[in-house]
Amino acid sequence: MSKTILLVTHEETVASDYGYVAGYLTELGHTVVHHEVLKATPAYDGFLDANVDFPALDGIDAVIIFGSFTHAYNPDTRAWVEREIDFIRDVRERGIPYLGICFGAQLLAEVLGGRTVKAERMEVGMISFDATAACPTAPGPWFSWHNDKVELPDDVEILAQNEFAPQVFKSGNSLGVQFHPEVTKELMDEWLRVGGDELTGKLDAAEFRRQWDEKGQYAQAHGRELIDWFLTVEPVEPVRA
Repeated sequence: MSKTILLVTHEETVASDYGYVAGYLTELGHTVVHHEVLKATPAYDGFLDANVDFPALDGIDAVIIFGSFTHAYNPDTRAWVEREIDFIRDVRERGIPYLGICFGAQLLAEVLGGRTVKAERMEVGMISFDATAACPTAPGPWFSWHNDKVELPDDVEILAQNEFAPQVFKSGNSLGVQFHPEVTKELMDEWLRVGGDELTGKLDAAEFRRQWDEKGQYAQAHGRELIDWFLTVEPVEPVRA
């Protein structure tokens, strides 16, 4: 059955932050609606005005929210982040399936009563993790680039984690993944152009590309498997006030 799926991205430049996901969903016969929180610009040079006038959820069958260069706790962007958290809360109250990727997962954690904190170190490069039998993702390899981690309440099901932090977690029909299943080589190269300075002393860009050349095809295949699984997630009865 064809679905209408809302994709929410943040600071885009010359490559779409949803990577191959929109094209893949379209190939499968679904309708994609795209909302861009931060207006696209050829040269990202700081935090831009945020568009938090999110589309109406009537007729939306699923929502995917992607990553961001900001942090959930950043005071400079917290005002619009709180509006986005309210939007995710509305998605859940309506019973719409939700997939949060990296930043999108961190906002979900907050909706669920958890929080995002700065980690002791960056997690960057191609990673793997330990997964439970109920986890809908492969244990790796996956593309990762972040220096935050989520802290979750006891009633949230952690489906995968490594020594760094929880990597996959679930509550009802909402799933959060800390890594980036959407990445393409074009998107990786754009992130390196825009934010590569953040990697200084942690992972050389050439080594990042070498890891992607070696494992990226497997990560993309696993990402499509995750999207296929997410498309089977059913809506639930809305929460009544």
